[in-house]
Amino acid sequence: MLFRRSNDQKLLQLAPQSGTAMEAIISSDIATYTSLKAAILEAIDRLAEIDHLAGFPLAELTRKVRTNTLNLVVVGQFKRGKTCLINALLGVDLLPTAVVPLTSIVTVLTYGEPVRLEVAYQDGRVQTIAPEELVAYVTEPGNPKNEKHVREVRVTYPSPYLKDGVRLVDTPGVGSVYRHNTDIAYEYLPNSDAALFLLSVDQPVSQAELDFLKDVQQYSDRIFFLLNKIDYFSDAEITESITFTHQTIKEATGLDVQLYPISAKLALEGKLQASPELLEQSKLPAFSQVLNRFLVEEKGRILLLSVTNNLLRILSQGRLQLELEWQSLTCPLEQLQEKLQALEEKKEAVLLEERSFALLLDGELKRLITTRLDEDLEAFKKDFIPRMEQGFEEFYEEHQELSLKDLNDALESYVVTQVEPALTAWRLKEDEALAKAWQAVCTRFAEKMNQIIDALLVYSSQLFGVSFCSVEAESLWSEESRFSYKLREEPVGLELLTDSLTQVFPRYVSSRLERLRAYLFRTANRAILRKRKRHMLEAIEMQAGRMRHDFIERLQKSRHKFHHEMVATMDATLEGISTALERGMAQRAQGEAELQQRQSVLARELGRMDELQKLLVTIRENARSL
Repeated sequence: MLFRRSNDQKLLQLAPQSGTAMEAIISSDIATYTSLKAAILEAIDRLAEIDHLAGFPLAELTRKVRTNTLNLVVVGQFKRGKTCLINALLGVDLLPTAVVPLTSIVTVLTYGEPVRLEVAYQDGRVQTIAPEELVAYVTEPGNPKNEKHVREVRVTYPSPYLKDGVRLVDTPGVGSVYRHNTDIAYEYLPNSDAALFLLSVDQPVSQAELDFLKDVQQYSDRIFFLLNKIDYFSDAEITESITFTHQTIKEATGLDVQLYPISAKLALEGKLQASPELLEQSKLPAFSQVLNRFLVEEKGRILLLSVTNNLLRILSQGRLQLELEWQSLTCPLEQLQEKLQALEEKKEAVLLEERSFALLLDGELKRLITTRLDEDLEAFKKDFIPRMEQGFEEFYEEHQELSLKDLNDALESYVVTQVEPALTAWRLKEDEALAKAWQAVCTRFAEKMNQIIDALLVYSSQLFGVSFCSVEAESLWSEESRFSYKLREEPVGLELLTDSLTQVFPRYVSSRLERLRAYLFRTANRAILRKRKRHMLEAIEMQAGRMRHDFIERLQKSRHKFHHEMVATMDATLEGISTALERGMAQRAQGEAELQQRQSVLARELGRMDELQKLLVTIRENARSL
């Protein structure tokens, strides 16, 4: 429970007396999580009203609470019912379904009002579309082989299921005749926090599913296995399918998984018809409870504990500043001057550590580029280029009888359609890998910076004889970037000239001229092959170089942003200590009455901090018990 009336009356007094989450006695985990988030946001608002806490990152913590998301990715083989399951979870017939492999583009659903659909293209463009136009962008018939170059479609929808930061992601099925759909499904795996792996009662687990599962395991912290289409089979058949599927997965992967039998079709019908009977038959509500519990216990608890620890750390530092000001009001002037001198010497030592911090961070960035990015890129090219050369030759052999212009266009199109998706897939995976590696670097350096700050605060507290309790909390930072391709190349003189020379001869030319024509055609044909193959290799190298440049640029921006935040945190700490002491010194010169008035203000601030600390500790304890 969040707030027990017998024990937490003081907490209730901090909130308005009607209409807030702080008054409620919550019974379910989801409602408790929502209430805790609301309580944290109220606590942040109250912290912002305290003068001594100005300058701390309260707005950033508010943003973190409001925008925290979990990517829940629905994956599996084609025609398992993934899109129908998403419609059933939302309770609306929104995404298109069919009896043939249909979904070809990733669709990301988030909470929002009103309903809004946006097409995000690979070149960075974003286009708003009407709901009835969705089929033209996310399906194979509407967008064959992704000829429209769509990266993903984003849908905002006011479903309670999405309200607490869940991003529901529909992916194309693996193992269909459309190889590019499988590639797209694989590309999105690095973005998943948890996965719904959909299987089916009517079809045994395939090797393609088992192979895909091994990749899903690398990226998803938690995988839920659902056995769909139970409405077509008897209880005995369902039990047999569960046993077989469980054993097959365990033998192939070593996972002792739990399978949840459901009927997405019955669940959707039940919600659309408001039929509790159909919903009960679908067994989806039982799984939803399991999923909701995960969202609260695994994801929600981490968020709540992270934010409350940051807030408690802010309170601890703010309280120290307040008590330092109190000491500057009461400490004998001679002793105060001595302590201020000692503190200045300590601050100089801290600033030296700050400068070495930047040099060490630069070294870590260079190491990450050379030992991670460059090595990964070279490994990708070493594997990809020979495969592209072989595929290019095979494609040429199949199309060499085309006219020169058509051959040139076909080879150019082949390069674009093969190189761009492969580089996109690699870039997405590398993006995730570099993000994790850089986050690890930043986490380590943030911990080091926090240790430097804590050492300064502890020194200040001991110097002036006041209490200080350090609270460990994670650093807050993020960086995003976009990337686009330019692979097409306009035809130039040689191809056009050769093409024109070999097309103008009349059909009734002599055999000698015919042989000349054939020779010219073969020569031009091979010239086009060489030109297009050279262009392919140049395109791969150029795009690889552009990706490397983009990654390095983003890493450098992240480095500057992170370093700026760390230095700003250090500077704010130094400024806070100095300001607190300077206030006290200035107040002493204004007379006894003003001094007592200031002490009264500080006492009230301390009281408010004490109340908020108790509130945050209670929130943290409730979060731990989720």
